[in-house]
Amino acid sequence: MMETMTSAYLVTPRIVEERCRVCDKCLARLACRPRAIVMEDPGEAPFVDASRCFGCRVCVQACPFKAVIA
Repeated sequence: MMETMTSAYLVTPRIVEERCRVCDKCLARLACRPRAIVMEDPGEAPFVDASRCFGCRVCVQACPFKAVIA
């Protein structure tokens, strides 16, 4: 599991694998403008690439299963 990156200005959201349903059309991934939510293998939960994320937290609001947390 990836760790949450914390700074004075940014807390990168993370995916809670136990809550993630690995949706074919992941609403959090679709909502992410910088494409920071990455899915490497089909059938496995995605992760948030902290180097791409700019902390808007739109993904947190977009996931109907509350699998993305900040």
